[in-house]
Amino acid sequence: MNHFFTKIGSFFQEIWFRLAVPKPLPPLLDEQGLPASPPTPEEARKRLRSVITDYVAGGWSVEIENEFDAVLSKKATFHWVGKLLIFLLLLLIFAPIGLFYLIVVIVKGVNAKPARLRVWIDNDGRIQRQ
Repeated sequence: MNHFFTKIGSFFQEIWFRLAVPKPLPPLLDEQGLPASPPTPEEARKRLRSVITDYVAGGWSVEIENEFDAVLSKKATFHWVGKLLIFLLLLLIFAPIGLFYLIVVIVKGVNAKPARLRVWIDNDGRIQRQ
């Protein structure tokens, strides 16, 4: 029986390491299949600036921008139609529950945190996101 639990434990451990441990990125290759040289700092800045511009066009705003990284944020979305329908339904069923739901929605809306995204360029010239 002990052998069974050992096998199960090692099975779950293997799955955990496959999913949780990040895999190293493969090296960048040029047209001939040789390792590519890293971009110059100016090329890296231009490339990062291009990616940041694409995110800003998609509705993100720049919080902090440095030479080789940036932190972007986007306001949390508020799905008011669904919340209004739930509120009206609860108000018709039992008014105190509807009013309580309204208070909860307002508090959650006021305290909503924006989504944040860190974008940087690594030494090999890859754009990384976290």
